[in-house]
Amino acid sequence: MGLEIGITKLNLEDRVGFFRTFAGWLNSGAGRMPVAEAVSNTCDAYSHDEYKTLRPKMELIAREVQGGQTRFYEAIRMADIGFEAQEVGIIRAAEESNQLRQTIPALAQALYMQHTGRRNLVSQLTMPIVVGFMLIAMSIGVLTIMLPMVIQPVLDRRPDSLGKFPIILQYYWHASVWLRANYMIPIVIMLFPVAVFLFRKTSLLSPTLEKMKMGFSPTRRLAIAFNSVLTVYFLPALIRSGMPTYRALDELSNCIANPTIAYQIRAAGQDHETGIRLGQSLDALPFRASFVNAVVSGEQTGAIAERVEELQDPYSIELERQIKLVVSKLKFMVMAVLLPFFIVSTYTSLVGPIFALMEY
Repeated sequence: MGLEIGITKLNLEDRVGFFRTFAGWLNSGAGRMPVAEAVSNTCDAYSHDEYKTLRPKMELIAREVQGGQTRFYEAIRMADIGFEAQEVGIIRAAEESNQLRQTIPALAQALYMQHTGRRNLVSQLTMPIVVGFMLIAMSIGVLTIMLPMVIQPVLDRRPDSLGKFPIILQYYWHASVWLRANYMIPIVIMLFPVAVFLFRKTSLLSPTLEKMKMGFSPTRRLAIAFNSVLTVYFLPALIRSGMPTYRALDELSNCIANPTIAYQIRAAGQDHETGIRLGQSLDALPFRASFVNAVVSGEQTGAIAERVEELQDPYSIELERQIKLVVSKLKFMVMAVLLPFFIVSTYTSLVGPIFALMEY
């Protein structure tokens, strides 16, 4: 039997599709379809084409649930096909409180927003960052490789000819000499962004990057906007699952990637568990005042999920605005600082031969 290569785990986009399909089956026929049948139909849909390598595990999930001895959350946890702990926890609470039909659509929507938000953030920030890095790399290449090829032969023949060059060319030549004498500096400059990208999630580098991100105003506002969007999508799903609100906050902290905000949410859950009202416990979060106001209003009316859901559209719009603001600042830095530096560096390599020929 040959080795079969294919999907072994569901990524975030696949899990969104899985939960949307499951929600569709659960609520078909006015919500009268049994959960076991909805699970079976969903697993069957994810057992063909590009998902055919998952078929044995999908059949295991359907078989376990149809047998009546295993709940859905236990089956997907045992199958180990990529469902994260917080997703399993939400489904578990929903099953225990018989709120699965209401919770799964909200969970699918929250995961979809998490996926699209990250994708939008990365796609818009990647271009100015990559362009800026390339401009720095090319400028260093001009100073350390191209300029010495043009100027060094002239200085070897007539060392006093440097004083006849234009001032800007003299400055760039001195910079070239310094960079070549301290060759480790260009190497570190080139490797530093790569190292940060590769080791950004390690325990050694992650806390430092987190402090830098939360200490710089534009990135701090962007982090708050992104995590506030995740909060207003995940919190209604957690509340609708039927779990106590203090436990919902604890599960919510696991859905937040930012350690600072996750810690504050976890602390709010602990305060709420001791008897402090939910709105009061969340008051320390760096989100907009409308979030706490919505929670307080929801507590008074018994509709926290509905009040928080009303913030989803405005918070999504605010996230888009913050992304555009950060991207515009990065583009300004590239266009106003790095691009002129590269142009001038290239200019020196172009006019250098002219002055070099004048000295021969």
